[in-house]
Amino acid sequence: MSTFWVVDTKAKIAPESTYEQDGSKWYYGRSIVPADSIEEALTLLRAALKNKHVVIESVLSIIDYNHSTWDSEKDELHETIETYEKAKAHNEVVTGSFASGMYLDKE
Repeated sequence: MSTFWVVDTKAKIAPESTYEQDGSKWYYGRSIVPADSIEEALTLLRAALKNKHVVIESVLSIIDYNHSTWDSEKDELHETIETYEKAKAHNEVVTGSFASGMYLDKE
């Protein structure tokens, strides 16, 4: 059985992507990836994001979904629980949400 990995990334989003953009140079994302290892999770996530015209600049963290609590106010922006439920229902990568660097700088 696959582990569901929560992967936080810093990424560049190309103009042709369907993700909402505000002109920020960087976007911070959280995705859920079912995989047997961290290496496999990163490979699957890179492929899924490439199809959406997103390139990972750096991986900020990667953790097994079951090793943390995801119902905090801090996590609300990323909707991790909802993203996990989608990933689990179809056993597939769900790229989740991206927050712009400009938006986060205002917080």
